[in-house]
Amino acid sequence: MNRSPFVTLIFRGARFQGAAMPLEALPELAAYRDLVLATARALYQNRHPERQRLPKGFDNGLRLVLDRVEAGSTTPIVSREVPAPTLFPLGDGDSFEEARAKVQDLIASGGENIGLPADSERQVLARFNAFGRSLGPDEEIIVAPPGMKEGALYNRAIRRKLILRTQATYEAIVDLVGEIRSADKDADTYILKTLDGARIPLRAGVLFLPVALRSLGQDDLLVRVRGTGILDGDGTIQRIINTTDVSLAEEGSERTSLGCSTPIEEQVDSLQALPDRWFDEDSRAFDPTELKWLGHLLGAVQEAFHLPTPYLYPTPEGHARAEWPGAGWEIIASLDLRSREAELTAVKLNSDRVDEDHVLVGQAGGESRLGKFIVEHLQSN
Repeated sequence: MNRSPFVTLIFRGARFQGAAMPLEALPELAAYRDLVLATARALYQNRHPERQRLPKGFDNGLRLVLDRVEAGSTTPIVSREVPAPTLFPLGDGDSFEEARAKVQDLIASGGENIGLPADSERQVLARFNAFGRSLGPDEEIIVAPPGMKEGALYNRAIRRKLILRTQATYEAIVDLVGEIRSADKDADTYILKTLDGARIPLRAGVLFLPVALRSLGQDDLLVRVRGTGILDGDGTIQRIINTTDVSLAEEGSERTSLGCSTPIEEQVDSLQALPDRWFDEDSRAFDPTELKWLGHLLGAVQEAFHLPTPYLYPTPEGHARAEWPGAGWEIIASLDLRSREAELTAVKLNSDRVDEDHVLVGQAGGESRLGKFIVEHLQSN
């Protein structure tokens, strides 16, 4: 059995700064192998349309092993074991090496350079649902050739873009806080009402029933639900299909969990994907430079004032609407991306009170004024 380096995967982010590989990230290696294998199958079938089946034992040709984790880093050294002589003298190159390069190219191009028939394209891109599922908003993987430190950057935004090329929804790890509002013991299904008012169906085994019933029996008793969710193109959670944990929420969860679960950069990408006439004949695609400014603005304000992630929506007039739901107030910022102005509105819940402001966010002090308006109302009852 011969062994040779196959790929370099460099994990980056706060979770990987301790020069040790977190156990919860190890499934990414198996997901990467499945992605390469699916790509190799598609490449071979595309090259040999006359064949109804793959060669016998084809999948066995891709045996990847974790040789080691590079000392002082979170860089797994992934090698390939190949029988000698090789099982696959196909006469047209090594499908697995070609697949490795194709996967890197897909990530680097955001799915622009696929070069596969529609059926094969769907099969390959669907595999990205598993690869990168555990990545947080500040995490990324560098997918590079063996022995290299530079390659394709893979993060949540790129993963989402790849998956949505051929389907309307995608899978992602979710971590939500809310109340269990209903339960069906026979079907193992529940309804979670999140802190922002969304009602999300979820499936959970019978072991989670005691916690769910406790939440049902006590008003305002919050639970924390972790698992795999189905999200639509706007990043809205449609349902939770695989629940890994349901437990009583920690103290302070009611304050920290408000806000959108989709990072700012992914929501901005959704606006970037809107074509001309996305709403009506007068609606135009957003300018990439203006969206870049929007992402920087919202990200900077969020970090500086420790705000929850807003919900971001397009308007037919070409503006962006950012919303921050709070326990006592709902804050809305209508942002004119061309003039870089913001119309701010804060609506007090269960009251007729409405506070408004107009901020030139493109001028000095504008970001600070925007952030203060939001945080003062979010912290007010």
